[in-house]
Amino acid sequence: MKKYNTHNKQTLAAIILGLLTTSSSITAATYDLLDRQQNSFGSDSEQFSPLPNESSSSPSILESLQQSEINKKKSDYLEVLNLLKQNKVDEADKKVSELLKSNPNEAGFINLQALVFTIKKDLPAAEQSYQKAISLDPKNILAYLGLAKLNLEENKLDQAKEYANKGLAINDKAINAYLLLADVALKQKNTVEVENILTAALEKVKGDINAEAEIVKNLGKFYASEKQPEKILPLSEDLIKRYPNNNIALSLLAGAQLINNKKDLAEQSLRKIINNDKQDISHRLLIAQLLSEQTGKDKEVIALLDEAAKIDTNNPQANLFKAAYLIKLGRSKEALDLATKLDSQFPKLPLGKVLQGDAYLADKKLDKATAAYQKAYQQQANDKILFTIADLLSAQKKPADAIKLLNTELAKNPKNIGIHFKLATIYQQQNDYKQTENHYQAMLTEQPDNLLALNNLAWVYSQQKDPKAIGLGKKAFEKAPESAAIADTYGYILLKQGQPAEGLTILEKAAGLAPKANDIQFHLAEAYAANNNKQKALEILETIVKLEQDFSEKKAAVSLLEQLKAK
Repeated sequence: MKKYNTHNKQTLAAIILGLLTTSSSITAATYDLLDRQQNSFGSDSEQFSPLPNESSSSPSILESLQQSEINKKKSDYLEVLNLLKQNKVDEADKKVSELLKSNPNEAGFINLQALVFTIKKDLPAAEQSYQKAISLDPKNILAYLGLAKLNLEENKLDQAKEYANKGLAINDKAINAYLLLADVALKQKNTVEVENILTAALEKVKGDINAEAEIVKNLGKFYASEKQPEKILPLSEDLIKRYPNNNIALSLLAGAQLINNKKDLAEQSLRKIINNDKQDISHRLLIAQLLSEQTGKDKEVIALLDEAAKIDTNNPQANLFKAAYLIKLGRSKEALDLATKLDSQFPKLPLGKVLQGDAYLADKKLDKATAAYQKAYQQQANDKILFTIADLLSAQKKPADAIKLLNTELAKNPKNIGIHFKLATIYQQQNDYKQTENHYQAMLTEQPDNLLALNNLAWVYSQQKDPKAIGLGKKAFEKAPESAAIADTYGYILLKQGQPAEGLTILEKAAGLAPKANDIQFHLAEAYAANNNKQKALEILETIVKLEQDFSEKKAAVSLLEQLKAK
């Protein structure tokens, strides 16, 4: 059986790497090579090419048969990739096994087998398959990059780097190799090296708009994570200079402008895109999103959304946006009509019912909203909808119904931390400290360092004057010392449990982290009063009680102010 030629192996490597890089911090979710390569696969005449017959200008019978076999392989290959993309892993596994029975030494199919093993988390088997592919074809770039990815996942960074470099030795323009090397550097916390690798990659692929765009996207994500969004602008501007009016370049430019808060310029770039492509939906929605943040733009927003909805009537995204926007405008009747239409058009999806619930909620028709959300939840269980229903039941003075609903769902998944948290908060509102404690403890059993559970349970213990409050509060504070809310809890517990000086130090930090949080300011005033600094306590209290906005402890602040003035 003939092996794939070098060009073929490299292109197939690019196809699969989109699936291989799902957990990579630089690569993940920044592009979908699978889509891009599948779209161009059929036009690549060198894929699975037989050796040329130089003695004949027309194809021989043998060549025709060879081409037929090659086309069949391409079809089989893409079929497996499509199954994996649809998450039909077992079907893909079965198909690969069948292919390997008739083509046991086909390196490309062995790579597919390795990919299936990777998705199934059988990493030793995946590594074995990749090594076999390399033994059959020493220049199999996909196998080297697959091994680099496996080693990266296992934090074997030196090995990951070695395999990625072997991939680059085969093709120094293989962007996935650069991205894997950038991931290695990122895991090593070497941000300078990350930037150097991606910048070098950008130079290597100059002239290929698709490859350049992928690298610029990744540089953009990197700069955003480093809080240096300004660095992505010149890269995007350079791209548009070299590829004027190219929608890929324009899209990147718009993204760079948005992340740098240049919304007017971003809108101009987005409008160029939709002028170039009358069937574009996603960028129309982005313009609508930008305009929806401005007053007096409702007609233009709705017109854009209607245009997008007409482009593809089977895509509900534009009408979902429109319904939500109508609710924001206070036009809940129109939103409800549209939600009902969506529910009729897409009866197997919960989208319409959720929007109906949103519209009823906007009109404060809590019972109808609850019913709509319940229908949506029955159709597709979702924690967000579940918690919305629980909140609505609590708002309707039906906490027992909310608790019953949550307990029913918790029985199906006893380790669901979100449900435990929601139950804990409802019980806490009812001052049922025993049940509250049970659910926070359940959260800590699953996640011992869960900050919400540590902080809130510390507060519950403090309400009961339980000395365990200090230990939990301290643990939460040590894990998140820059959280104003957590510092406030810990400082206030210290204050109330007989350590006023220590409590004051922590509360000063909390107030510095959130100077406009009036509840924290009140706690700080209490701490100053407890430490005999009446003047500072009065200054804070006089400031916060004069404010127009209310806060949960305003009455207590007024009372303390009166007490201090009376002394």
